[in-house]
Amino acid sequence: MLFTFDEDPEPPDVAPPVAYEGQPGHLHPPGFQPQGLKPPGFKGTPSTPGSKFHPDSNFHQMEFSKSPRNRRRSSVYRRLSVRSTSSAGGINIPSGFNEEECAVKKSLGDFVPLRVLGQGAYGKVHLVKDKHNGRLYAQKQIRKPQIDVLDDTASHVKRTLAERHILTQVTHHANIVKLFYALQDHDRFYLLLEYIPGGELFYHLTCGNALGNVFKEDHVAFYAAEMALGLRHLHLLGIVYRDLKPENCLLNAAGHLVLTDFGLSKAISNDDESACRLIIGTPEYMAPEIIKGDAYDYAVDWWLLGCVIYDMMTGKPPFTGKLHEVITKKILLAKLNLPFYLLLDAKDLLNKLLQKKPEKRFLVDEKWDLFTGHRFFRKINWSAIVAQDESVVPPIIPTISDPEMAENFSEEFTSMKVSDYEVATAQASGSQMNGKELFQGFSFAASGSYIDKFGQMRLANYS
Repeated sequence: MLFTFDEDPEPPDVAPPVAYEGQPGHLHPPGFQPQGLKPPGFKGTPSTPGSKFHPDSNFHQMEFSKSPRNRRRSSVYRRLSVRSTSSAGGINIPSGFNEEECAVKKSLGDFVPLRVLGQGAYGKVHLVKDKHNGRLYAQKQIRKPQIDVLDDTASHVKRTLAERHILTQVTHHANIVKLFYALQDHDRFYLLLEYIPGGELFYHLTCGNALGNVFKEDHVAFYAAEMALGLRHLHLLGIVYRDLKPENCLLNAAGHLVLTDFGLSKAISNDDESACRLIIGTPEYMAPEIIKGDAYDYAVDWWLLGCVIYDMMTGKPPFTGKLHEVITKKILLAKLNLPFYLLLDAKDLLNKLLQKKPEKRFLVDEKWDLFTGHRFFRKINWSAIVAQDESVVPPIIPTISDPEMAENFSEEFTSMKVSDYEVATAQASGSQMNGKELFQGFSFAASGSYIDKFGQMRLANYS
């Protein structure tokens, strides 16, 4: 098996995030050990920043950011993958893709890169501007695999195709990011997404804002309510999110929360064949049934919501550790520790959401009225939040003096150069299509009316 630790700027006292991908259809993938994510014979090594580990090689030192952090970051785009190296076979576009929607109305040359918003193992996210109308977009780049595709290079492509498909189905919800264009060139896929200028919720938990490193219960209830609205909408469409965490929650210009990054999401149905069995996610937030390799469904997202509520109120997820196996063992076996300073309503909701057995967990989808009526949300006007009425004032109103500056995103990313984007675009414009671009049906353009309604406004509208 191949074990790859992606570069991570975390201090060594907290294990970096993980996406553990087992073999679908197996209750326990080869080499899986419930007490931790480790290869056979591996006795445990603290996850040091910037290291890549392979069983048949030495540790390789990588450069990493040395910026101080008072709060653990589980990284938006960095993940560790554990997977077999058997052939991946063909990669197919999901059957739901509508070829009539796929007429490309934009090309990469229509967009000017301004800033880097994020970076991961497979590419970057750029802030780009449409040359013709000045609209801003978040452009997510994903590198394509080489021709000799293996599971470890193909899985992220499959997730990209699934993300593109899901985002074309989820089109009109205020708490879910919107897709406007999907493009590709020789080496990369590009998703042109709604630019959410308020930045990550994680950023606001670490940047020393007026709310501090943790939020008060009323503020947590507001963000939890908007997360829950987004999750419920996904579930009604048959989609399990699987990646809720502060880094994947963005704040728009008005301060409302928007879910992003659907690379780990999956469309499921009631039949057993579509049941989720993939062991994947960020370890501190993974539900017990995912770690065990059991079949699971929407209930994992409500566990994730409980973890994020706990995180916002205490400064860390409920189960942490220096090693991945320590984290996963705690999730499976350790008793939930609720700090004494949490109020009774918060403790009650967390106890309901963080039940290790999914059948005992708060089944929010089935008991939505009971959930919205919980005393933890006693100050929430749900109908006003759904409508994003002007009477609703979010806890944080992001400062946006110049949207092009991406001032609510970490300098770790915004200070990066965008030269690699220019090189890739130049290469793409001067070459012909080749075998790596045979992903028919990927390209997409939303309707003009949709872009006019939901697309980023011109810069003049921020002044």
